[in-house]
Amino acid sequence: MTVGWCARPVVNDADMRPRWKKWLRLAIISLSGVALTFGSLAGWQWSGSHSYEFESQALGEVRSYRVFNESSEGVIVLALDGQSMRHSLAPAVIFSVAEWVRKKPLPKIVAVDSNASRDRDFRPNSVTPTNWRPDISGRSPRFDRFVLDELGPQIEGWEARGRRRYLIGHSLAGLYVLDLASRYPSKFDGFAAFAPTLSHDVSIAKRLPGACSAKFVYANWGLESARDTKVFSGNAKRWRDDPRCQSNPPQIVRHYGSLHQTIMLTGQLHLAVRGFE
Repeated sequence: MTVGWCARPVVNDADMRPRWKKWLRLAIISLSGVALTFGSLAGWQWSGSHSYEFESQALGEVRSYRVFNESSEGVIVLALDGQSMRHSLAPAVIFSVAEWVRKKPLPKIVAVDSNASRDRDFRPNSVTPTNWRPDISGRSPRFDRFVLDELGPQIEGWEARGRRRYLIGHSLAGLYVLDLASRYPSKFDGFAAFAPTLSHDVSIAKRLPGACSAKFVYANWGLESARDTKVFSGNAKRWRDDPRCQSNPPQIVRHYGSLHQTIMLTGQLHLAVRGFE
């Protein structure tokens, strides 16, 4: 009769570590890789960009802008509020990588410096804010002339036949993008607003259906403020119900995050993946 026996299994100490530690290590390594990759791409984009400035007659001051992928014949993306590196480099990297993956010409990104004048540039002469927002009027009609009549001709290829042009903005600049889309829907081939602060001027929200005449409108918002969300949600219904929006509804995306910059980056990434279509 053969008597069998069982050897005691050898236990690897590494296998006994709590799983959360393994996942944490994996997350740190992954995030480090993403940061390194983004940093390398940002360095590549920044080193090849050029800054320009000119005297704006509409605004009565010198304004500057930075151009990424300047020699490209791809679409032109005009990014407002671009004095911050995160507002100029982020779309430059995200949209360039997306178009490269699609094997299309890299987009020409034009980041406009707000010159510390964003409150004046992006607000109308008369505003109707919610009761928790400051009543600050601006000069957006003059900024309209700057964008449409002065800045465009400064950019090589702006008037090229068949060249598509898009306007994007974040936060208060996103509010301006939607406002411009409602008033001049044919001036650009598409408009994109990331976390627009509609509560700064609810009168803009009331005329948003006018933006449905544009070829393409994209907007996203997050969980930053329940009061802002209420303003946005109520007017999203206004968009859906308006007859002008039945055949060409705007693309409205809810982002379940609460950080202003995260909503911007997520929106840019989502738009880059799906394309300006």
